[in-house]
Amino acid sequence: MKKGIYDVGGEKLSNSAFLKAKEFIYKYGREIDIAWFEYNFVNNSTDEFMKVLKKYQFENGGFGRLVTEFEYSGPCLKSTEHAFRYIYNLKEKPDSGSPIIQNMMKYVLERYKPEMGCWGNLLVPEVNEMLHVWWWEYKKCDIEYLDFSSKVKAYNPNGQAALAAFTALYSDLIPLEKYQEIISCPVEKVLRYFDKNSPFYCEVSSDPSFKEDYMVPYNMKCYQQFIDCLQSDSNRYRDQELVERLKQILSRDPSVCMELDESLWTEGYHEIPCDIVTRPDSFLYPLVRSEVDSALDYLIRNQNEDGAWHLSYQFGEQEGFRKLERQYEANITALYLAELKSFGRIVGCV
Repeated sequence: MKKGIYDVGGEKLSNSAFLKAKEFIYKYGREIDIAWFEYNFVNNSTDEFMKVLKKYQFENGGFGRLVTEFEYSGPCLKSTEHAFRYIYNLKEKPDSGSPIIQNMMKYVLERYKPEMGCWGNLLVPEVNEMLHVWWWEYKKCDIEYLDFSSKVKAYNPNGQAALAAFTALYSDLIPLEKYQEIISCPVEKVLRYFDKNSPFYCEVSSDPSFKEDYMVPYNMKCYQQFIDCLQSDSNRYRDQELVERLKQILSRDPSVCMELDESLWTEGYHEIPCDIVTRPDSFLYPLVRSEVDSALDYLIRNQNEDGAWHLSYQFGEQEGFRKLERQYEANITALYLAELKSFGRIVGCV
């Protein structure tokens, strides 16, 4: 990365660097990226942002065009999970009476697979028919597990726990029995495979790239959302005792899922501490404060001269990927700006 424009000491993003980032977002970003920037820095209006998000929702309640790593523009669970990420980060969230939320819940519940204990593949076959990165490719997944323990063992929290979080956040739209069914696998995954006192601890990893489940960064990202929504005031089935137990387990060694070697951060794909803990109100932040703060300093120091945060790798060889990469960079720039603001890291922003 090229050295960017930052304040002395690298502690806060300067106004000129902020304006450069804004210019990049407006030039290369999609409507949703611009709307996210304006929500955080212009109007702070949930209603205005949701009007834009609704444009990405289809008649069946699912969302499309929110994932920049593939060209397919129809609805799928992965894109719907991205819609939830925005909703989750809104300070004032739409209530359960919102048609957007109600239709989204209908879409999510209709696609839940009780025989798997999750939603299965978050993509659709059509993704493969268009340009897509290799790590987002539809693979048929129709497995019926013999028992609950098999479901828990195979459960992959990446994306799945975020969708479960959505059902908890808007639990007044679903009956208790369905709620308990949906949260059972993500809860038991933590209790059995993340807890050092469990006989099943470290027995399996849901991601072959990592030795153990608790080392997978995407798992920790989704579990933070899951925990927050389990303990949300809007969750009518809230069990605070369970929440505290899950927090205790997930808090034991949170830095293990983060790449802490700064010398590697500019080479290829790595999840650095501020990619895992993205909000100061995260229950994990007090435990990894120095790591996250150092990573935020790194972000500010390594903003590109054009105002963006650029990929350190390519999606693929084909020329069509260049457009997707620019959209991804505009999106991540909008997300990073919002994160820097939440940590008080932008000059003049409170």
